[in-house]
Amino acid sequence: MRVENLHLAGLGSYVPEPFPAGRAVAEGRYDEEDWKNSGWTGAAVAGNISAPEMAVVAANEALDRSGHDRDDIGLLLHASVGDQGPDGWSPHHYIVRHTVGGTIPAMEVRQGCNGVLASMELAHGYLCADPGRVAALVTGADNFGVARFDRWRYSSGTNTNRGSIIGDAASAVVLSTRDGFARVRAMNSASLPELEEMNRPDGPLFPPALTFDRPVDVAARMTGFTRRFPAAAAAAKRSLSDARTELALRTIAEAGITPADIVRSTHVFSGGEGYIRSVLQPIGIDPARGMLELGRGLGHLSVSDHLVALAHLVRTLHVGPGDHVLMISNGVGVSLAAAVVEITAVPAWATGTPEAYRETV
Repeated sequence: MRVENLHLAGLGSYVPEPFPAGRAVAEGRYDEEDWKNSGWTGAAVAGNISAPEMAVVAANEALDRSGHDRDDIGLLLHASVGDQGPDGWSPHHYIVRHTVGGTIPAMEVRQGCNGVLASMELAHGYLCADPGRVAALVTGADNFGVARFDRWRYSSGTNTNRGSIIGDAASAVVLSTRDGFARVRAMNSASLPELEEMNRPDGPLFPPALTFDRPVDVAARMTGFTRRFPAAAAAAKRSLSDARTELALRTIAEAGITPADIVRSTHVFSGGEGYIRSVLQPIGIDPARGMLELGRGLGHLSVSDHLVALAHLVRTLHVGPGDHVLMISNGVGVSLAAAVVEITAVPAWATGTPEAYRETV
């Protein structure tokens, strides 16, 4: 979908101090073989601050950078993967209360790691529905420091090219119909619902407590699926790769550019080169344009990988006016999302130097 008149006015993030992967190995938290094979150097660990509280910090930073008054915001969408707080509580309304206030609609979006990109597309539709709507706020946050989740081993043994570990973070973006430092040129999303079984644990779905009273074990789910349906598992891997590549190429074409025009690409953070190569090479993008070094020091930040990466690129002047960034992702389910963003100005919060920018282009 080609996009007109949608700008990124402000970005914000909350990324806690990374816990060194080597220290996690020494303390017996992280498998040494997984560490050596994956390339991760650390995982951001938030401690006792909740995900919605982190989202408030990121959102207020994005709002302060956006040039918009709080009254301009007409919608809040909050994306997440993990637990946000007590059952029956609305984290999205907490975030509204502590950021823009007022009576605007606030909603929660669950699209796995694609939550923020999906929220951006939904916010675009909301803004387009009424010419009087000026701006929307999208937030995403997760803190995986809970007893039933092991950030260092949750996917150990899945035999993938990622070998994920998980970091905590929050991110936010103010989307504007007025102006910004970047504009969205095109974005799309898609689903592969026949693959949902890969992420579904064995056993009944009801009562739900059966899936909440035991540790999250992604490895067991995926290896179990592969063991039961080996042909389907191989076909799923191919169909996911093909669908992700098609979505990216279509989005790039709708933006009116070619893969050669993509200066950098954001993606799910991975500690290994193999994953980034598998995502970007089929699109025709040099894997060196990905975010390997940034991501491997933070862990996979669930919904926040893309905005944290984009904020880093803009702040350090690794991208500048006229540059295009591809945001390409797949999430649990399986959901797919892609967006092409063009940088149109250097925001006041960028702290890099022109020399640093020139060295990267």
